Amino acid sequence: MNDSDDVLNTPEAAGGAFADALTWLRILIMPIVVFLIWKGWQPVDVGGIDLGLTLLASALFAIAALTDVFDDFMGGNARSIHRKFGYLDDVADTVLVVGTLAGLMFVIARAEFLYWTFMIPAAVLITREVIVGLFKGYELSRFVMPDSLLSNFKSGFSMLATCVLLASPWLQTWFDKVRAGSDNVVEVLTTPSPWVWIVGEAALWVAAILSVITAIAIFKTDFSNLGEISDEVLDDTAGDT
Repeated sequence: MNDSDDVLNTPEAAGGAFADALTWLRILIMPIVVFLIWKGWQPVDVGGIDLGLTLLASALFAIAALTDVFDDFMGGNARSIHRKFGYLDDVADTVLVVGTLAGLMFVIARAEFLYWTFMIPAAVLITREVIVGLFKGYELSRFVMPDSLLSNFKSGFSMLATCVLLASPWLQTWFDKVRAGSDNVVEVLTTPSPWVWIVGEAALWVAAILSVITAIAIFKTDFSNLGEISDEVLDDTAGDT
């Protein structure tokens, strides 16, 4: 057995491989979620919303979002020497959120219920990721910016808002049943409240505002200095292994 085999058989290497698998899983789940959105959110004259499919779509999205927590826990951060695809970590988050929001925008527009309260923050988030990816994607794939409280909040609110909006059809139905209790069931269920969707929209607005602030920070970052620091850290880390 050579030295490379010893490295591959370490617990750290196994954790890195598992973390990479979770990252790829997050990317692969996105098209499935989008397909379920397309099938589950039909216009009223075609059949309306399928609560089962929306439940499945939101469950898959929640699982994918949780993998973002576990891949860092199992394999270290995106620049860990034990991860081959760590640079895809942030890409996977972006693909998941942007793809799901784009899918929701499409089906809501198809049903002619696309209002500015959802369209504007969703468009801001999608546009932000496209612009940052086009103009700063290369630097972000090579170097890791230090985590900031705003960037963590931005990621958290993006995931939370998208998940709530995606789950809103079945979650609202459950909420209305609880609200109805044993009295006025017919009245409540025939006039569903919009509060779950409103909560999702509110979280989406927060995420959109934070996305603009963090995008400005990215464009102001001197990646040449950040690169020198990252290379030194990687050299030190590699020398200790």
